[in-house]
Amino acid sequence: MLRHIKTVLSILKERDNPLKIIWAYILLRTGLNKYVHIKQRGYKIHLSQSNLAITLFGNKDYGQEDEGFLRKTLKPGNTYVDVGANIGTLVLTGAISVGTEGHVIGIEAHPKTFGVLQSNIRLNGFESIELINSAVGNEKGKLHFSDAKSDDSNKILLDSNQGVEVDVNLLDELLKDTNDIDVLKIDVEGFEKQVFEGAAAVLNKTKLIYFESFENNYATYNYNTGDIINLLTSSGFQIFKVINNTHLQPLDNNYRSLKCENLVATKEPTCLEGEYNFEIIK
Repeated sequence: MLRHIKTVLSILKERDNPLKIIWAYILLRTGLNKYVHIKQRGYKIHLSQSNLAITLFGNKDYGQEDEGFLRKTLKPGNTYVDVGANIGTLVLTGAISVGTEGHVIGIEAHPKTFGVLQSNIRLNGFESIELINSAVGNEKGKLHFSDAKSDDSNKILLDSNQGVEVDVNLLDELLKDTNDIDVLKIDVEGFEKQVFEGAAAVLNKTKLIYFESFENNYATYNYNTGDIINLLTSSGFQIFKVINNTHLQPLDNNYRSLKCENLVATKEPTCLEGEYNFEIIK
């Protein structure tokens, strides 16, 4: 019991509005959370056991940098693909941005998290969203996926029988019937390189990539930020670091993401300034 209390206290220290977080855990423990919806900008989600849902219950502004990027770059009628969709906050943001004429595809590997994702999409009634329950990598098969309570940090486990077994597919196969992709977002806790390696055809039809980059996560799978940059530049992309959702800093393969951040890749850098109103730092 004492050990459990210490764990909860350590979690609360890292959270904004700890009293709200305590209230969230009470609602979850009593089952009253099923009556609670967390309202965001244009959509709502269930208060679930998800780490992200609990965080948003305490701080509704959490994650606004990512949502702001999508609202700035996605237009009505666009196609948005979210690999590593978690419980769907960015899928829902994308659906609002592309409207009824657009198309959103959310891909999530963990079966339990996928169930929460489905529930959140149903709650909002969007019809432009397609959901796929699959991990994504550079070869088709099955792998084990971690099953931690902090669901937003679950990831592929190589050479392990722990966690839950999931299907793995190439992004090229999952999106073979999808034509041009306006924004491709990838957040797979360090498995980004393997996703890109199985996405040669997808990269050819993608205008803008927004992907999580963190050296510590990459090290789990024995590569670094420069390897990602080399892979994307060999496919014709230029890579940039996002600064305050207003400026973009060009990167070369010597760059390392020493903290968790999101990078942008595009074959059309002029569109970043003209169409999306970013300023590229010279």
